[in-house]
Amino acid sequence: MAYDLLADLLVLEVAHFGPDALGGRLADMGARVLKVEDPDGGDPVRRASLYAVGGPDGFSYLHLRWNRGKESVAIDLSTPAGVADFLKLAAQADVVIEGMRAGVMQRLGLGFEALRAVNPRIVFCSLSGMGETGPYAKLASHGPSFDAFAGLGLPVGDDITRAAGRQPTSVGMYAYGLEAAFAVVCGVLRARRTGEGVALEVAAAECAAHWMPEALDPLLNPAVTQDRAGFLDASGRMRLWARMENYACSDGRILFLMTYTDKSWQALLKVIGRPDLAGIYTRAEPTGHEDAEVHAVLAPILATRTRDEWLAAFAQENVAAMPVNTFEDVIADPHFTARPNTYAVQLPDGRALTLTSSAIRVAGQDFSVPLAPELGEHTARVRAEFGLGDSQ
Repeated sequence: MAYDLLADLLVLEVAHFGPDALGGRLADMGARVLKVEDPDGGDPVRRASLYAVGGPDGFSYLHLRWNRGKESVAIDLSTPAGVADFLKLAAQADVVIEGMRAGVMQRLGLGFEALRAVNPRIVFCSLSGMGETGPYAKLASHGPSFDAFAGLGLPVGDDITRAAGRQPTSVGMYAYGLEAAFAVVCGVLRARRTGEGVALEVAAAECAAHWMPEALDPLLNPAVTQDRAGFLDASGRMRLWARMENYACSDGRILFLMTYTDKSWQALLKVIGRPDLAGIYTRAEPTGHEDAEVHAVLAPILATRTRDEWLAAFAQENVAAMPVNTFEDVIADPHFTARPNTYAVQLPDGRALTLTSSAIRVAGQDFSVPLAPELGEHTARVRAEFGLGDSQ
C-alpha cells in the first residue's frame, strides 16, 4: 500500500500529462485522488511516449508513474450534469487540481470562486506551462520548452532534444509536480488552521527558471555583484577542479572524483600512493596551473584499475567519489539495489512489473501503490459512494 502520511486527504484532479505528477505525488503519500476525466478519451498520457507496456497498445510508463494509486472517474464537465457532479464531489474534497491550460476550470464554471461557494476550505491548485498571466500565457508549451525558457536547455549546435548525444533532463516538467505538492500541503494546513481555502498557481517554466537562482540572482544585481578573488585559476576554471572532476577507469567507465576538501584529498593521495601531490598546492609562489598538473598525474593513475576496484578502495579510506552511471548502470548499481528504489505490481493479465518507487522513505512502512487505472475504472463505485446518481 501507499504511505499513510496523507491518508485523510481527498483530492479531485482534472489533469493531462505532466500536471498528473501533482496528484501522483499526493497519492504516493496516501491521499485519495479521484482523477476526473472526459469519457471521450480521458488523459492521453495513458498511451503516450516511446514504450508500450504489456502489448503494442499498452500503458505508457508515464501513466504508470504519474497516475498510479488514483481512481479514474469519467465525468463530462462540458455538461450541466457533469458540472453539478463535480461540485458535489468538491463539496467533500480538500483539494482540486487544475492540470490543463490555465483557466480551463474557470471557463467550465468550476473556478476557485465557484468551488469556494460549495466548500470554503477548498485548496485549488492550477498547474500550467506558462502560468495565468504574462505575454506567453496563451502559448502551448511542453517538456523541453520550459527548460529552454529558463536557460537550462541550451542547445549543442541547433538540436536541444539530443544535446551531447542524449535527451536532456526536463527539469521544469518534473519540478512543478514537486513544487505544487509542497504548495498544496501548505495550503491544506492553512485551510485546516483557518477554515479558509486558497488558490495556488504553479507554472512549469517558472519552476525551471527558479531551479538555479545562483545563475539569475547575480544578473539581477550587477551593481553589487563582484568576482571573488582567487576563486578561479589561470584557465578560468574553479580552483581545485582537478580534485572534483570525471576520470576514465581501465574498463572505460567514468568515476567522478569529489576530493574538494583537504581531508578527502589526503585520503585519495594515501590510496594512490602519491603523497607528493599535496606539495603542488602548497608552493610558496603558486603558478595558477596547479590543477592542470594534478590532472595530468591523476588521469593515468585512475586509468590503471576498474571503476569498481577504485570505489572499493576509496570506501576503505573514505575518499569522496561517485560512479558516473548510464541509466543501464543505475538499475544494477549496488547502492540503488540495496535500498527500496523499486516495487512490484501486476499488469491486468497477471504479469509482473517492476517500477521505480519513491525517493521518500517512511520508517516502518513499505511503498507499494496500485496500478494506474483505465479510463473510468472507478466511476460506478465513486458515483454510488458520493451520491452522484446515474452515470451520464
